Amino acid sequence: MVGDYVPFYFAALSPMMFAISHGRVPSYGTDVSGLIYLVTSTQELVAQGLRVLVTDRNAALGYAEFRPESESDDLVDWDLMKQRYWNDTDKYPDRRERRMAECLVHGKVPFAAFGAIVAQNNQQAANVEAVLSAAGTAVSVYVIPDWYI
Repeated sequence: MVGDYVPFYFAALSPMMFAISHGRVPSYGTDVSGLIYLVTSTQELVAQGLRVLVTDRNAALGYAEFRPESESDDLVDWDLMKQRYWNDTDKYPDRRERRMAECLVHGKVPFAAFGAIVAQNNQQAANVEAVLSAAGTAVSVYVIPDWYI
């Protein structure tokens, strides 16, 4: 079941961040400044001994293709992942769902799998660094406002 997996998107400006910032998650609001990105790679997840699947589009769609990470090189539209805007068009009517391609990790992901954290602003980065310091954990924290809608 998809619900048994921890989902990751392959690029910044994620569909979920877009939904939140545009009020499509009413229980959250629209302020994304308190959200952070936990950054990892499929290679690191596999190195951690985790079961990793990759989809070609939103995993909740009944026609999404699932493959083990080791067989997924051509599954994700990497050019699309680099684009800032990814709405559907007449020429590409499924572009949005393909932008929602996912890396799915079964069960849970240990914090050691994350190599960096990205915050929207300096204040949020300082908050994250304080929490990490109190926990005795060192992870690089970056401020990249362009990753936020």
